[in-house]
Amino acid sequence: MFDSISLIGKTTREIVELLAPHVDRTFRGQQVARWVIDRNAASFAEMTDLPKTSREELALRFSLDEPRVLESIASSDGSRKYLFGLSDEVTVEGVTMREGAKATFCLSSQAGCAVGCTFCVTGALGAGRNLRPDEMVGQYRVMLRALDPEIERVNLVFMGMGEPLLNASNLGQALDVLSERVSLKRITVSTAGIIPGIHWLAGLSRRPKLAVSLNAPDQARRVQIMPIAHRYPLAELMAELRAFPLERGRRITFEYVLIRGFNDSAADARATAKLIRGIPAKVNVIPLNEDADHFPALLRPENEIVNRFAIQLRDAGLTVTVRWSRGEDVAAACGQLRGRQLAAR
Repeated sequence: MFDSISLIGKTTREIVELLAPHVDRTFRGQQVARWVIDRNAASFAEMTDLPKTSREELALRFSLDEPRVLESIASSDGSRKYLFGLSDEVTVEGVTMREGAKATFCLSSQAGCAVGCTFCVTGALGAGRNLRPDEMVGQYRVMLRALDPEIERVNLVFMGMGEPLLNASNLGQALDVLSERVSLKRITVSTAGIIPGIHWLAGLSRRPKLAVSLNAPDQARRVQIMPIAHRYPLAELMAELRAFPLERGRRITFEYVLIRGFNDSAADARATAKLIRGIPAKVNVIPLNEDADHFPALLRPENEIVNRFAIQLRDAGLTVTVRWSRGEDVAAACGQLRGRQLAAR
């Protein structure tokens, strides 16, 4: 008996090559690839334009295994949090957030995170293994299948559990597969500032959008809340970002988590604007998602402070959005649902 090979996480070309010895006609591989990638089929039985005998034989040799939904919780604001179980009993999270006819899927790239940002529950839970391409693509497939049919466009962000650029090889394969269905213009990879990973991303012939978690305008404070800055100092990170190749109309997104009394002053806003000046950029100002269990001393600023900070950045000539928390009632911040599950155990 042989182990079945998963077709999830494979590109059209790879599926066609894998199936070539097992189909009666050359176009069958293309048919299967369309069902897997374009139609998001969950089983070979759905592939009704293939002969029944072919479907049965393919089901013996290949699989369409996906992460299992262990928990799915809808928020009052329209977002939904998923806890996925993988084949080795590891758990990861995914989130869908709806805005009108558009939805954004937040995907995990690792089952934990070794970067250790002090304001992130995933970092507090510690490191976990890299996810395979099929496990990353599988999150998208499961959440897509549950999507409201009224949604017209889906954006993808690798801002879930893990540091995507510490799993670059698997991430690259997942991007190749996902970009057959979702334009790379609508896929964002977020990093804590892994300079070799950013350099790798810059070298790709086709790139997703880049987001960088900044969170402080100076090295001293960035190190306090983002230990990875010891290895990849702010000055070197900014030099790498200034050299990053951007397609026409593209910008680097800087994510700035506001923590009360730490990085939310008027002087911090001025210093941040000065740091970013000259880079085609937009800034996502993110009020801290508080978590009394994992970082009780860190608090969210008052809304007035958040708005003042954003206005100061805007007045300095930057494009700014405030990313108010979504799904607080379902623990939608990165790692919170998994953290609560582990605590319950």
